[in-house]
Amino acid sequence: MGGFGTDPGRDFNNLGILAVECFFAISGYLITKSALNVDSARFIWHRIIRIFPAYWFSLLVVTGVFAPVVWRTTQGLSSYLTSANPPALGFILNNFFLVQGQIGIGGTLSDNPFPSMWNGPLYTLYWEFLCYVGIALLAATRLLNLKILGLITGISWIYLQIVNIPALVGQVDDRSAKFILMFAVGSLVFFLRSYLLDLKKWWIPTSALIASAVTYFFFGFEQLGILTLGLFVLWVGLNVRFLPNFGGNDYSYGVYLFGWPVQQTATFFGVTALGILPYFAICATTTYLLAFLSWHLLEKKILKLKSADLCRFQNK
Repeated sequence: MGGFGTDPGRDFNNLGILAVECFFAISGYLITKSALNVDSARFIWHRIIRIFPAYWFSLLVVTGVFAPVVWRTTQGLSSYLTSANPPALGFILNNFFLVQGQIGIGGTLSDNPFPSMWNGPLYTLYWEFLCYVGIALLAATRLLNLKILGLITGISWIYLQIVNIPALVGQVDDRSAKFILMFAVGSLVFFLRSYLLDLKKWWIPTSALIASAVTYFFFGFEQLGILTLGLFVLWVGLNVRFLPNFGGNDYSYGVYLFGWPVQQTATFFGVTALGILPYFAICATTTYLLAFLSWHLLEKKILKLKSADLCRFQNK
């Protein structure tokens, strides 16, 4: 982001992509648990109010704060809404339903290491929500069970292998295939949790970590290591407590939504000249502040609607 060098990790799967893959595994586990505890309509309602309001807010913040500040360094603000190409409002409208239809605003950030891209990670939310819909359909048809998840995981694994054969499909971006597979792994592990995530079975995460590390640095990560990585992350997440819960407040989504635009803006204004540690400190502090505001001013209030009477809304 700041031009300090190439992303750490292997080219085919750098640490940033690995982190997203781990997130999908965790999400698959938690979302499956959630879907089994409520009816399908309420499950989708919960997912909508968790994903969309803060997402729309992030689009507004980029369009109304970050991008105009950058635009103003070369042009007057009066021309921002009328002359920017791609248009400022298009960043909201073309990305409104999670599909990234526009990545830039008016040529801003064109000289950054990641040129013109105001919020790169947003593309993952489309695949995340698609997985939610899949889980909802399985739950609604009473097919959300171990056998079906095993079948889906197997099909997802085969699909990943196919998209990694250039002779068959050409050069294909396999990130979405990895995300879907990891979500399926998380869902499958939920049904096998009593065995695979047992605290006493320390050899399970140990073996999973070794398999992931060896295959990542040598060969076979897409075939084996990605599966064992999901298992390792879930075992650690369930059995090891190493992060504070912030009093029940969840700032993680806000960090995900605002981290990229904060770093892009900091890079544009030359904060990178201070060095990587000051750059990280400034970006992290700003991002967590925005996440804090997003949670307390919007997300936390919206989530109070989780128990809303959906039938009453439909009758109106």
